[in-house]
This record gives sequence, structure tokens and C-alpha cells, in this order.
Amino acid sequence: MPGRKKKAHEARLRRKGFIPVRLKVKKKIAVPKATRMASISKMESLEEAQPGSLDEFPFLSDPKTMEYVEGSRTMFIMRGLPGCGKSSLAKQIADAYGNTVVCSADSFRYVNGVYVFDRNKLQESHEKCRELARLSADSSINVLIVDNTNIRVWEFKYYLEIARRRQYTVVLVEPRTPWKWDVHELGKKNSHDVPERKIREMAGRYEIAVPLYFGWFLNGDDSARVLTVGEQVLKQLGEVREFAEEFKCYSESGTGYLDLTKYFTREAFTGNKNSVHCTAMFTKYGKVPGSEAYTTSEMVVNSCGQVFRIEIVGFLITPRTFGARVRLTAYQKKLWGQDDYETVNHGTPVRGVRSRNISGESEGWDGGLPSSPSLSNRFAGLGIEEEIFDEGAADNLANSATEHESEDTERDYKFCPTWGFGRRAHITLGCAPGIPPVQTGLDLIEVISTEAMTSDLSGMESTHESAASDLESVTSELSLISDPGTFSIKKGEARCYGDGRWVVYLDKSIHVDAMFSGFY
Repeated sequence: MPGRKKKAHEARLRRKGFIPVRLKVKKKIAVPKATRMASISKMESLEEAQPGSLDEFPFLSDPKTMEYVEGSRTMFIMRGLPGCGKSSLAKQIADAYGNTVVCSADSFRYVNGVYVFDRNKLQESHEKCRELARLSADSSINVLIVDNTNIRVWEFKYYLEIARRRQYTVVLVEPRTPWKWDVHELGKKNSHDVPERKIREMAGRYEIAVPLYFGWFLNGDDSARVLTVGEQVLKQLGEVREFAEEFKCYSESGTGYLDLTKYFTREAFTGNKNSVHCTAMFTKYGKVPGSEAYTTSEMVVNSCGQVFRIEIVGFLITPRTFGARVRLTAYQKKLWGQDDYETVNHGTPVRGVRSRNISGESEGWDGGLPSSPSLSNRFAGLGIEEEIFDEGAADNLANSATEHESEDTERDYKFCPTWGFGRRAHITLGCAPGIPPVQTGLDLIEVISTEAMTSDLSGMESTHESAASDLESVTSELSLISDPGTFSIKKGEARCYGDGRWVVYLDKSIHVDAMFSGFY
């Protein structure tokens, strides 16, 4: 922040009753003047026992995750009943990182260093807590910790809005102490003498927070990097005569040079338009069958807040969508909950280009998200942990996967880099006007089916038993097509699969770190 703007910002904070305080990284942040000593006093006098082993939380034990958090924007929203260990855990997170602010309504209830709960000032304390969070986010604090009970989802909705606006990845954190639901123990352990009756009442109102979707979220720098590479790919494709001829009607350039960077936009996207992610499971706030079981499964709970390496193997371009293809590792497939065989729905035809579904029949977009019968059948009424998230079952589903963590890993099948379970994984980079982002995955499903018909998979058939059945199902749905044209561009090779469907296969995969969490 330039010197003049920085001084003006500090002056604004002072007028609001906040003062700059130096942290370990020697960055100035805003902390309430009347709260500094009170917060220290609160932490020193906590009677809550320490939460379980730090190994239970990747953001406190995994070096890769901690490095990611240190250089990104992450908001930890604590949840739990009084006495369960929230504030102790919040302090551990704050101690682990430098540029951190803890926002707690309790911090604004101290009078001369003594905690005083005044019901008439309850709203005021939460308003000050929200203001501290907003000012901290505006000051680009790396780690924001919201340390309130947050029993119901609406209670932390304001912080979610801040996270969206300021490009923070949100991680909901609940202590894993053995007594977290033991009302009697909580009554003895909480530091503010909250009676058992009140705690029992709060426990009855506790809500499971099911997000819109779970996924792997890239930070601001890596999101910008992937979007930039995507633009480069579009421009390189524009130099291919066959591609330019097919897509010239979508370019707004009056120079004759094909420019699709303005045609594909992110206007229809939820959240921050500059952040990208790879969806692992669309849960629609609990409306998708099995979404609550997925949310509370041990695999998902333990993985939230953990950083994974994501491998981008290519790009997909159709008249509707533009996306990056992601190849999941065996472990990442254990978190995969999307339907890889969902009915393809092209939506509203785009500027006269003929579109078809797998069966070749016309199909229009109804303005909503596509139904997923197979996904519903797969999760409805099942013990989801036995079906998908038990390690043995997940390994069986992902038995064809190989850990592609190294940048030097060679792909076995260049023109069919993703197939089988998890094949739909992608990052949507842009959509045509009026097309929702979900269409990218549906376009990818169709392209992968077409790839299977045009790629030499003889080696795959002998190595992987599932490939033969995959090919049979594809053959029954697709008529034979001619061999696609292959064109060289700077970053790899491009192929056309008809109906405006193009795929770029990268010579070298792009690897980025991404945090697994939910979008609420």
C-alpha cells in the first residue's frame, strides 16, 4: 500500500477506535484499542482444556498446507458449544501464523480486564467483531480467525460475504475434544460460566453447515496464473486456421484476429470472479441426496483445510464453455462425489452452432441445474462412508489411478488423459453469455466419451479391466466418428472433435496447490 494511502488507512482505523499493532511478520494490522490487553487476559485465564493432537488439523501439522496458508488468504471460522475448546484452538492457529487477526465478540465484553456479559450489548459486541473482520480483510490480513460459537449458519453469514469479496478460502473448524457434546462437562469447562441449561439449548439449535459445493480452491496468485495460461491457449488456438474459421463468429475483434478472451466471461460465477476451483462434490446446501452424509464423513472432515497438489493436463473449448482438465490422484478420488456419467445438457444453442447430447437429440437448457438420477441413486439411503469413503471401497473405485504428483510424470495415453472414476474433474475458466458454469463438466463428459472412441486404448484394455466395459458403454451411445484433426500449438497439441468441441493436450502438466474446503 503506497505511503499516502497507508497513512490515510491508519487514520481511518484510529477514528474508529482501532490502532495499528505489529505482529511477527512486522505487518501492521488493526486491533481494538480497548481489546488488546483484554484479549491477552482472556487467553491467559481460559479454563478450557487443550484440544486433541495438532496432527488432527492439517493447517497445524502439514508443512505444505501451512506454507500455503502463510502465503494466501484463509478465513478460519470456529464453531462449537461453550467450553469445547474453540478459543484454545483459535489461539493455536494464531500462534502458528504471523499475519493473523482473531475476531471474537467476547473480546468486546471486557470492562477493565474483567469479562462482563451484558445481554443488552450482545448485538453491539457482534457488530464490533464484524467490523474488525471487515477492516482486517480490507487490510489484506493473511489469516482471519472468527472465534464465536456460530451455532447456526446465519450467524457467520456476514463473514462468508467478506471472504467472497476479499478472496479468502473459508475453513469451518470444530474442536475434536471428547467432551464437545457432553453438556455436563461443557458446563464445567467453559470459561464464562454458561449454565448447562443454556448449553443444552444451544446444542439443540446446532446446524450442520452444508455448503453449495466442496472443492479444491486455488489462491489468488495461482488462480491468476491458471487464468493467464488459459488466455494464452485461446490466443494460440486463434492462430490455427481451422479453429479460427469455426469460432470467428464468437470474436468481437474487428481486426480479423480471433479473440475469445472477451467472449468467455466469468459473470455467471458465484463468489469472487478472480478465484478458480475444482469442484469435488456439488451439495446445494444439503438439497442433493447424500450431501449431508458426504459433509460429515470422516474423510471429508479430516481433509477440510488441507492443501493438495492439483494437476492440469489440458484445456477444453466449446461454443459454450472454456475449462481446464484436472487429473485426480488416487487419494483425491476418495473425495470425489460428482457424477461422471451425468446426462449431457448443452443448453441454449450458441449463435447457430449445432449442439447435441450423447444420443444426438437436441436438448435445451431449462435455466436450472441438471438433475442427476444416478448420483441420487448412488447416495440416497446409503451409508456413504461404506459406499465411497471407506478406504477399501475408495481404493477399489480408484484402483486405476496413479499418483501423478511429479512434474516429470509421463501420461500413458496422451489423447485420453482422464477416464474412469473422477474423469469429470475440471476448473471452469469462462462461459459463453447465458451459459452456467456447470455446463463445463457436461461438455467434458461428452468429449471424454468421444476421445475413447478415437484413441488407441488397446494397451489400456489389457492393463485395466474397467476400460473394456467403459468402451462398450461409450460405443452404445456414440456413432463412429472420423479421426479428429491434430494441430500443434506452443503449449501442446489441439484436437477437434466436431460440433465446435476442441481439446488442448499440454506437453507439460501444470501443477498448482489448492485447499480442500467448502463454498458456503
